[in-house]
Amino acid sequence: MQFVCPQCKSELRREEGGYACEACGLHFPVICGIPDFRLFADPYIDIAADRAKGEALERATRGMSFAEAVRYYYSITPDDPADLAELWTARALAEVAIAREMLAFHPGEGPVLDVGCSTGAVLIAAGGGVGVDIAFRWLVLGALRLREAGVAGQLVCANAEYLPFAGELGARVTSFDTLEHLRDAPLAMREMRRVGQSLLLTSNNRWAPLPEPHVHLWGVGWLPRAWQVGYVAWRRGDLHPYRIQLRSAREGRTLAREAGWTGVAAEAAPLFAPQMSSVAQRVLAMYRGTRRLPGMSWLAPRWMLRA
Repeated sequence: MQFVCPQCKSELRREEGGYACEACGLHFPVICGIPDFRLFADPYIDIAADRAKGEALERATRGMSFAEAVRYYYSITPDDPADLAELWTARALAEVAIAREMLAFHPGEGPVLDVGCSTGAVLIAAGGGVGVDIAFRWLVLGALRLREAGVAGQLVCANAEYLPFAGELGARVTSFDTLEHLRDAPLAMREMRRVGQSLLLTSNNRWAPLPEPHVHLWGVGWLPRAWQVGYVAWRRGDLHPYRIQLRSAREGRTLAREAGWTGVAAEAAPLFAPQMSSVAQRVLAMYRGTRRLPGMSWLAPRWMLRA
């Protein structure tokens, strides 16, 4: 794959151990086979520590299955509370099944570019493609997951706001439950438009009458945004500072249109829970039957944009 400088979009020169931009003087290493084009760090860990953790994970998880590696990751990450780590692990293990269902809503030509790819579940469901994520350590686990599945995909560590691709990529862009984590969502949406020919995006809904899905607390999204950090800190003193900005379907649609996407449609997203009980599956089936009703996107747990 041909990369460009994420900052100035100039051509890069391949050098030993990575890439260099002669126009702006930046150097980008390749570590564990993954190019790192980040201009700023993951909000939870600085770049040097993230790279070190990724390299340590790569060594420690050799010979492990993906499921074992995810559990190992949380065993060495005490900042993540055990109750939430268990929920996040279950979600990670179900992501390929969920991605297969979601991709049915995104037919068309062109390679898949998954922004916020985490451990590469969408690439596995699509049979290949390019995955971008800010978290190098999770991409290391993603490489293991791709090898285990026998899928060839390109994993790239980069900011969604500064994608290291030329504008002619022509990708089918996917981005599942990533928008709420971005430092600059409008800029990221413009970058996705720059390289993409179509878009399928989901995000957790601010107004859903359910617990906030990341920290599992009631009422977070309904509070004024200036209060949310303090509220989560008060309720969960064992968590890192809350840096998530949940949006409504209307806000997501506006972001997409302002970024230049045309034919933007917002609707309640389908929900999938392959590991849930038969009773829960019946409840989800009822939801799927009603999610297209007028107004459902306003209260649905997640909303979906197509463009």
